[in-house]
Amino acid sequence: MLEQYYNNYDESRRLVKDNAHAIEYSTTLHFLQKHLPKNCTVLDCCAGCGVYAFPLAEMGYKVTASDLIEKHIDIMNASKDRSLLADTYQCDVLDLSRFSDNSFDAVLCLGALYHLQTEVERNRCVEECLRVLKANGIFAFAYINRNSIFINHFKHNLSNSQEGENIIKYGRNGIFYGMAFGETHNIAIKFGLEKIDDVGTDGLIYPLYDEINSLDSEKFASYMKYHLSVCDEPSIIGHSMHGLWIGRKT
Repeated sequence: MLEQYYNNYDESRRLVKDNAHAIEYSTTLHFLQKHLPKNCTVLDCCAGCGVYAFPLAEMGYKVTASDLIEKHIDIMNASKDRSLLADTYQCDVLDLSRFSDNSFDAVLCLGALYHLQTEVERNRCVEECLRVLKANGIFAFAYINRNSIFINHFKHNLSNSQEGENIIKYGRNGIFYGMAFGETHNIAIKFGLEKIDDVGTDGLIYPLYDEINSLDSEKFASYMKYHLSVCDEPSIIGHSMHGLWIGRKT
């Protein structure tokens, strides 16, 4: 089902199609640059079409990119910038056995945790990411907030209250899984991770979607300045569809 979804979806355009979606991209890249050690080795294990892998590689990071979806690997391999990447692989985050223990200075898991529907799978994903991460290395994972899923669902499906209740109770919305507030903290505790940052990467884009997309470049830059100043506040994180948690393997 997941492969079918992405084979029929243009993931390469998702984060650049308008102002609102560009916020997630700019915010994620901002905080990765802020916390990744310069020129370190990076495994981007949910690389998609390379939206973060390529710019990070261009900045001097030694990036290995992998993804579950063959289409995404083909897109990266066909890119004119393919030579910037150390390597590309098609593989599942639940089995990173092609990589040795303690192989990378940083591991990015920017998608898998909002598709894995069971706690067992999510735990396995984190275990594998941490296995290939060096001691004191940086681990970053993206997640979706179920509160924001509910708000977006409520906005567009007012008549289906039962589905909305199930989103809040279980966090499931089709192929997506939304974390309850505080679930990232529980992951950190369970795996002995030291938190560095937790941010709402797209902030208030869903309640303010039309307004944000109507902004000219100057006003959008002003909004981005505001967003980056508040995106680590709990009130913003809880309403942001996408979140980014960054920590250290202790």
